[in-house]
Amino acid sequence: MAGILKKISIKESLSARLLLFTICFVLIAEVLIYVPSIANFRENWIEQKIAEANIAILVLEAAPDYIVSRMLTDELLISTENYSIMRRFDDGMDPQVLRAMEPYNVSARFDIRNVPWTESVRDAFETLIFMNRENYLMEVTGNASGEYGGEIVVVFDEILLCHDMLIYSRNIVLLTIVISLFTAMLVYYSLSNLLVRPVQKITDNMIAFRHAPEDLTKKFIPEDREDEIGLVMQELARMQDDVRKALNQKDHLAKLGGAISNINHDLRNMLSSAQLVSDHLSTIDDPVVQQLAPRFVKAIDRAIRLCENTLQYGGSEVEELNVKTFNLHNLVDDVTTSLGLYENENIKLQNNIATEEKIKADNDQLFRVLMNICRNAVQAIGETGNITINGIVENSQITVDISDDALGIPEKIKENLFQPFKTGSRGGTGLGLAISKEIITAHGGTLDLLKSDASGTTFRIILPLNN
Repeated sequence: MAGILKKISIKESLSARLLLFTICFVLIAEVLIYVPSIANFRENWIEQKIAEANIAILVLEAAPDYIVSRMLTDELLISTENYSIMRRFDDGMDPQVLRAMEPYNVSARFDIRNVPWTESVRDAFETLIFMNRENYLMEVTGNASGEYGGEIVVVFDEILLCHDMLIYSRNIVLLTIVISLFTAMLVYYSLSNLLVRPVQKITDNMIAFRHAPEDLTKKFIPEDREDEIGLVMQELARMQDDVRKALNQKDHLAKLGGAISNINHDLRNMLSSAQLVSDHLSTIDDPVVQQLAPRFVKAIDRAIRLCENTLQYGGSEVEELNVKTFNLHNLVDDVTTSLGLYENENIKLQNNIATEEKIKADNDQLFRVLMNICRNAVQAIGETGNITINGIVENSQITVDISDDALGIPEKIKENLFQPFKTGSRGGTGLGLAISKEIITAHGGTLDLLKSDASGTTFRIILPLNN
């Protein structure tokens, strides 16, 4: 078993796959979060730039004639890291401008007012993709603050925005890695205890059970849980118990077959001797002997055939049916004779089958069925009682009811009535009804327990008339 388990590599194990999938899913979730967040960061960064420009332009409002010195202008532009700051008024007043001395060229113009979300995302990723552009100046227009309103326009180098966006992205990546690893460990630990460990336990037990199903020291003990895994464990334990019982039953059946094989050899020799005696009886000129001898010979033949066929139960080969037409009423009489009920004054068998009723089936096999059921009825009756066999022909089939007036079959035995080796009678094997049901099923019919209570028991056989 250890060799089999070692074949499962780390990459193929459920635990490793679970951990990798968790990390991948967290990373995918973080990527989906990063896309709008980087666009939002770019917008906030530019809005901050506009806010700083609004503060810087207030210096012009306080200056005489809205004019400041060159030195102060350069200081304001350097402190805000802009090339120019210009405020336009809505009422047509002259704009207020802070501008650097050296000439510059604007590479791109943006208006951050009412920007669609998709366009904002596109601009953010365009900034990141082309972040190495030199002297790429951006002109951005936003709303001016103050009582006069208007708009404010700033010009700055894109490299400033790229630098801060890269720092933000780096922090997001580091945070994503930490969150993904931490989440993966939590999810892995939880699912490992809830799923992986129980599945591994089930797998180990199944492998051990396959190698030694009869070893009760490795019996699977399900955990006390009510979820789907708990249900699987409970069903696995029940299935293994059922398989063990089936294997034990199969083993017992094999041993029984070996024992019957030995008994069959000796019994056939005894029956052969009895057959010689029966042949001799047929030569005696006595009316009583002449009347009973054919039935005696027939019973001996059936006994020999029964010995030959007993071993077939539980075997892989299915016995072929020897189908022919015969008188069903006479067959029931043969059963009565074989059970010794003609001379029995305490137990009576009432044959209500029509005297001319014929059926097409295997005579010996059907005799075996009726014999098994009637013998069980005699044993159940005990000292005094009655057995009744009725037959009704309807819809191209015959229904045969075999009834007795015994006390009925206990409920515990009813559960496994047609199962071999589960009889409730002392000294019985439980094969009689199991074999009988198989024979009737092979004829295309059914054998069922119709009723069984304190008033008696009735078995019903339904057979097609034309097989």
